Amino acid sequence: MLKFNTKNVCSRNLSDALIIRKYRASVKRISDDISIGKLPGTEMMGWQDLIRNYETSELLSMRKKAEQWISSKIKYVLVIGIGGSYVGVRAAIDMCLTPFNQTGPEVIWVHNMSSTYLCSLMEKVQNEKFAIIVISKSGTTLEPALAFRLLRKTLEKKMGVAASRKNIVAITDYEKGTLHDLAKKNHYVTFGIRNDIGGRFSTLTPVGMFIMMVKGIDTLMVLKGAKQALNDTSSSTLDNNSAFLYACYRHYLHTVKQMNIESFIVYEPSLTFVGEMWKQIFGESEGKQHKGLYPTLCLFTTDLHSMGQYLQEGTRNFFETTLMVKEPMLDKIVSVKDDDDSLKYLNNRSIDFINKKAFEGTIAAHTKLGKVDNFVIEITKADAYHFGYLFTWFAMTVTMSGYLLKINPFNQPGVDAYKKNMFKLLGKKI
Repeated sequence: MLKFNTKNVCSRNLSDALIIRKYRASVKRISDDISIGKLPGTEMMGWQDLIRNYETSELLSMRKKAEQWISSKIKYVLVIGIGGSYVGVRAAIDMCLTPFNQTGPEVIWVHNMSSTYLCSLMEKVQNEKFAIIVISKSGTTLEPALAFRLLRKTLEKKMGVAASRKNIVAITDYEKGTLHDLAKKNHYVTFGIRNDIGGRFSTLTPVGMFIMMVKGIDTLMVLKGAKQALNDTSSSTLDNNSAFLYACYRHYLHTVKQMNIESFIVYEPSLTFVGEMWKQIFGESEGKQHKGLYPTLCLFTTDLHSMGQYLQEGTRNFFETTLMVKEPMLDKIVSVKDDDDSLKYLNNRSIDFINKKAFEGTIAAHTKLGKVDNFVIEITKADAYHFGYLFTWFAMTVTMSGYLLKINPFNQPGVDAYKKNMFKLLGKKI
C-alpha cells in the first residue's frame, strides 16, 4: 500500500494538525463542488469512471491483439506518442519489470522529431520484425504524425501494404479525427481514447494498457490498485485522505512559505520515469496564470554527487518529496571475507539495506542541517498493483492541488502557443 510520511517536515510550527485545521473547510468545499461538477475541468475527470467501470470487452480485445504480437515473435514494438501518450506507460514498464531480464518484444519509444533519432531508428528496424503503436487523439500533433508516416512507410516497404496492417495499432479518438480516419481507411486495429480524459490522465486507457499487455504486465492488478486508490482518496476529511493532505502541504509551502520548487526524488533507476510522470502531471496541470510549483526530478544516490551540494546548502526555495519502495524486487546479501577494498563493515548487509541507509542519512542531513522540508511517499512493492495505486493517487492529489490554486488542473492552454508558432514557420494554414 502507500504511506505519506510528514515526520521530516522541519519548518517551524508546520504539522499535520496545522494543515488539517487550515484546510479542512476548503477541501470539503472543493470536494463537494467536484461531486456536482461545479468547477471548471470536472468534465475531464472521466478517468475516475474508467477505473471503476472498465469495459471488459475492450480489455479482451486488447489482450487478444497483444497475444497475437507476442506469439508471432515480433522483436521491436515502436510506440509513437508524446507527453501523456508515453510517459505514464513507460513509467509502468520501468517500475514493474526488471531492467535487464524482460521478456517479449522490446519497446522503443518514439517521442520527438530529431532527424538523427528517427533516421537511426528506421535503419535499425528495417531488417527486423517490428510493429507500430501510434497514439494521438486527433492525429494532428506533428511529432507523432511525422514519425508515424516515416515508420509506417518503412514497415510497408518491408512487408507490403496489406501485410503491414496486422502490425499496426492506432490508439485515437473513437469517432473522428485525422488518425481515426486514416486507421479506418487502412483497416488498422484501433482502440479508443475517451473525450473526457486528457493526455496526462490517459495511462489507464488503451494508451497505456495495451502496451502493458504487450510487455506482460498484469493490467487487472493495475486496475485493482487504481480502484483501491480511488476508494482511499474519496473522503474529504484530511485525516483519512493522504493525497489531499499532500496537496494541502504543497499549497501551504508554495503560497505561505513562498517555496517555488518541489524536488521529487527516487532511489531506484527503475522509478525515474515515475518521476517523469509526476513531473508531467503536476507541471502541466498547475503551471498556469503564473502559479504553481516548478517540479524537478533527482535520482539518488547518483545526483547526490552532482546536485548534493546545492540541495544541502543552496538557495532555500524548495522542498523535497521522496518515493521509496519498502520491498525491493531483487536484493542480495554482500559477503565480505577480506578487507582489501575496505568494505568489511558491509559484511552480511543487503544492497537494499545499504541503499536505504543512504536515504536515511540524506534525509537527516537535508532536514537537520540543510533545513529543507521533506516528505516521503512509501509503497510496499514496485509492481502492477502499486503502479495503478500510485498513478491514481497522484491524479487525485493534483486535482485537489489545482483547485486550491484556483486554476483548472485539466486543461493546458499554454501548450498550444509553440504549436501555432511552429506551424506558422512551417507554412501550415491554420
